Amino acid sequence: MNKYVLYISIILNGILLMIEFGTVPFLVYLRMLINLGLLWYIRRTLQQMEDLEEDVTDVVEKIEAFLEHIESLYQLEMYYGDENLKSLIDHSREVINDFIDFQEKYFDVEVQIESDEEEQSEQDEEETNEKEE
Repeated sequence: MNKYVLYISIILNGILLMIEFGTVPFLVYLRMLINLGLLWYIRRTLQQMEDLEEDVTDVVEKIEAFLEHIESLYQLEMYYGDENLKSLIDHSREVINDFIDFQEKYFDVEVQIESDEEEQSEQDEEETNEKEE
């Protein structure tokens, strides 16, 4: 109800300005209303972008925790060398890298890249050495 009263008041004030003072003050009034509307829209859009950035960061952190959990399982003697876990770890890394690329592309975020490539190459070398033995 209050919105309708506000809208009607804005329209009536615009008509009154045009009748009393002419078209130029009315156009100034109209431009001011448009500017205020655009400022409100920009502020709302920026808030939505901040919320989206926080949500994506939370998802990336959860996926990284999941990857660490799977890697800790992979290190257990019972599961060491299991190809299913290894492929799951590789897939988790790919998903994390996709999210990192998404963050770098759409948000002003600096991402720290860990030395996963070195760890992966060391694990691959250990596996080939074990297979050779």
